[in-house]
Amino acid sequence: MSDHSTKFCCDEYAELSRRRFLQVTGAGATAAAVLSTAPAWLPRVAYAGTPPTSARDVVVSIYLRGGVDGLSVCVPFNDPVYAAPATRPNLRVFAPDDTTQPVGRRALAIANASATSGSNTFNFGLHPALSPLLPAYQAGKFLIVQATGLTSTNKSHFDAQRWMENGQANSNNVFTGWLGRHLASTPPINPQSALRAIGVADGLQRTLAGAPLALPVPNLQSNPGNPPLLNNLAAVTSSNSGGYGVAGTSASSTSRRAFLGNAHAGVPDPLGAAAANTLNTIIRLNQIGATGYQPAGGAVYPTSSLGYAMRSTAALINANDDASVNQFVEAVAIDVGNWDTHSAQFSFNVASGVFTGQLVNNLNGLAQALGAFFTDVIATRNKRVTVVVVSEFGRRVGENGTVGTDHGYGNVAMVMGSHILGGRVLTTWPGLPSGTPATNQDLQVTTDLRHILAEIVSKRLNNSANLPSIFPGFTPNFLNICT
Repeated sequence: MSDHSTKFCCDEYAELSRRRFLQVTGAGATAAAVLSTAPAWLPRVAYAGTPPTSARDVVVSIYLRGGVDGLSVCVPFNDPVYAAPATRPNLRVFAPDDTTQPVGRRALAIANASATSGSNTFNFGLHPALSPLLPAYQAGKFLIVQATGLTSTNKSHFDAQRWMENGQANSNNVFTGWLGRHLASTPPINPQSALRAIGVADGLQRTLAGAPLALPVPNLQSNPGNPPLLNNLAAVTSSNSGGYGVAGTSASSTSRRAFLGNAHAGVPDPLGAAAANTLNTIIRLNQIGATGYQPAGGAVYPTSSLGYAMRSTAALINANDDASVNQFVEAVAIDVGNWDTHSAQFSFNVASGVFTGQLVNNLNGLAQALGAFFTDVIATRNKRVTVVVVSEFGRRVGENGTVGTDHGYGNVAMVMGSHILGGRVLTTWPGLPSGTPATNQDLQVTTDLRHILAEIVSKRLNNSANLPSIFPGFTPNFLNICT
């Protein structure tokens, strides 16, 4: 591990962030051959279609890239190792009823958040920055799974992200994602739809790799206007040198679309077909955006990239029921970066009485976006949707010398939806190891993440028949997380 005294994240995560995401998470040799001949701005869409089956949830997969500190998300405040003063002198979040501490330094009390191991009972609370999640939790639609992850992995961002998105540990030769394999193995809900999945990233995430009719969109919405506002995709024109560039907003969308169509009219397949499919998809998505979208139930999405992405996702889900759009998006994958908190994770500000810092900002932004989505899409509109929030690994038990935490193993996952059996913390808590130093100790994984994902695929996506191919070599045990 390199020295992090002057860095927020580690070298490996910084390198992953610098690379084009598509180069990191390519979907295989065939896709790479096609992509190498295409201009950088051209989204890639695969097409296939068979008659629809029974209704399924829309699944929203949110990936917190960098490794969120799960011990700060879902706080084991009375675990004796966590509560030891030397373990996390600056990062400790105290018990909800600890009156010796300011309210802002205490965990949020939540019901059904305890685990028994032998004669010991361990209790959990939420980080104070996550208060916008309380309505969803209290409504029984938000589930927290603690001490989860892949049971066979390492602490490399590159490997851990790849294997988690593959849905198969140590899968060096697997190039498709668990959600991509689900979509590839089940017919579309709407056979006429030009699009089944969107990946909000520079390139299609490995989670969706292998999915038919899947489109990567670098920024689903770039401002608080009418979503999805895909001008970043539609604004295409040729430069003086004959290459490709992005036009300004002064050029009409009609001329841009005409350029896109004309530029590839004579190009042979597969690039020609991809250009035509991309054009049709842009037109349809902009039709959705042109109608405007008003969140229901008074929901207010934060003015952040994640807030915009979640608001646009809500608009896409709402448009699924609009026959005039004839578009049914079944899956959305969203990346959220900057969770690799090796230093300056957060601290308690005595003057303001609250925690401040990078992780606090991240957690609060995540909670605001999820809370608004819950109010808008689940509580008010009652849409069939399941949201899954994961990260590649957790952090070490002990705080390091730069008020951060280094790469660990066991972590937290979150699931939200209209049919999620939430309002509880689900865990087989192993207890935090008492070895010294605490900076060398890890929370162990006791619940393989694939048990959670497989139950969602089976019960909410109605695809139990294909579980062996979606999670090859793995036998899932359902944990009663959803109906």
